[in-house]
Amino acid sequence: MPPRGCWHPAAESSILEHWDLDLAVKMNPEFLQELWTKDSNSKVVCQLGHQSSINYLSLQTTMMGEVFSSFPEVLLMIRSYNAEQRALYTFLADGPRVGAPYDMTRIVHVAIPTNETPNGLAGMFHIMKELNPSWPSIQVFLVDPDFTERKVIYEAFPSAQVVLSACHVYAHIQQCIHELFLPEKAENILLTALKNTVCSATEGNLKSMHKILQRFVDACRCIRMLRHMKPGWLLTDRIWALHRWRSWNDCSQYFTMVETLTCELNAVFKISPCLMRTTRGFISFLLGKTLGKNLPEPRACSPEELTLIKCKGETSESVALGPQMEPQAAALMCESLNEICNPAALGLCQSELEVAQKSFKLVGSNEDTVCVQVLEDPNKVSFGIRKTCTCGFYQRTQLPCRHILSVLNASEEILQPDMLHALWRKQANGLESTFPMAPDTLELMKAKGNNVSEIQLLANSLTSQISVLLAECSEEIFQHRYNTLRELADAWIGPYDQVKL
Repeated sequence: MPPRGCWHPAAESSILEHWDLDLAVKMNPEFLQELWTKDSNSKVVCQLGHQSSINYLSLQTTMMGEVFSSFPEVLLMIRSYNAEQRALYTFLADGPRVGAPYDMTRIVHVAIPTNETPNGLAGMFHIMKELNPSWPSIQVFLVDPDFTERKVIYEAFPSAQVVLSACHVYAHIQQCIHELFLPEKAENILLTALKNTVCSATEGNLKSMHKILQRFVDACRCIRMLRHMKPGWLLTDRIWALHRWRSWNDCSQYFTMVETLTCELNAVFKISPCLMRTTRGFISFLLGKTLGKNLPEPRACSPEELTLIKCKGETSESVALGPQMEPQAAALMCESLNEICNPAALGLCQSELEVAQKSFKLVGSNEDTVCVQVLEDPNKVSFGIRKTCTCGFYQRTQLPCRHILSVLNASEEILQPDMLHALWRKQANGLESTFPMAPDTLELMKAKGNNVSEIQLLANSLTSQISVLLAECSEEIFQHRYNTLRELADAWIGPYDQVKL
């Protein structure tokens, strides 16, 4: 018979018969006292090693047990590590039946296995089953891409599937995009396109994003990165079928919850090199986040959504993108801008594309123009090959603005060289051309996000235009224009101050 207060896989009877609350508190009062003081019905199974170290531990508060019983079908697994590479496994209720809120009340079980060998993990899952009679209802485990011991889950839960977690795949590809070291604006547009794709994981969007990622990696000439990024996961429908039922807002909240919780767990689990002290801090953290809160609400599910959990059948593309620029369109637009524009034009146009990508709306159209509103007052874009717009950005730069880019997207077009002033295009010989605006004005346009006033931009633009008019004319016309400007300046400032022209 194993000693009281511990368990090992060879034990024939239930592990709960070997657990004694009073003995546990005597073994280490500070370790578990807060847990049972605040939640007397919580369950803990652990084995202490030499010098009060923890060999293994499994923990479930009363709330965690109730959530497990209510939503056992899909479990999301999050792994955290301390400085000594001991692992903390946190399991959350997932799937279409789990409603609001998106927070730590979804946690159903936490464990520190002896190690991450098959035997160590088998012991952890055995305890999970002993503590939760509803375990036969588990249909799916969602795991991160680095988890390699799937066989252990299959053996412990024969009826369950093991599927890559959509949020972990999203985080992995995000990190790979960062490692491409693209220009900041190009990276932001690609990341936004990826987020739009995973929040609207239709087959078409996923295929388009897969092609876009391949093109960007090919452009960086990095085969190793393509293998590491694994864009093929975007084409694995089972990953996204278990995620596709979420609305746009649900997706955003879900990804935020998993990212925030992962960061918090990593931080708490590294508080101290002493695992006993770390676990005590983790228990305080857990109770502070969940004690006194309500259980997640059950969500009404369609029969199709429930079927997603149980089988690998074909799924419909049921989630609409909403008022966003289509992800593949934004990335393709970014690619066309990069191919056509010189660096000065590229920076300005990418800033406009970022705004258009976040929120655009076609308000209406008539025979000659399309009225576009992008987080601001409506502006009119003309039809035709060389589109024009009434907004200040276009009037000053003659570059495609957020409104023109929105119209191109709505028309399923991308930027063509003919749509851009020749001086803004990349030069075939690689040399920089002169810009259609003064360098000072260009610098102001680049810094427009720093609250540069419209009057300042307009004054620079007028100064640039006047300089061109004075420089590109005959001597006779120059004298006429100069005298006119002198009269205007003297009349404006007054007869007592000589205005320098």
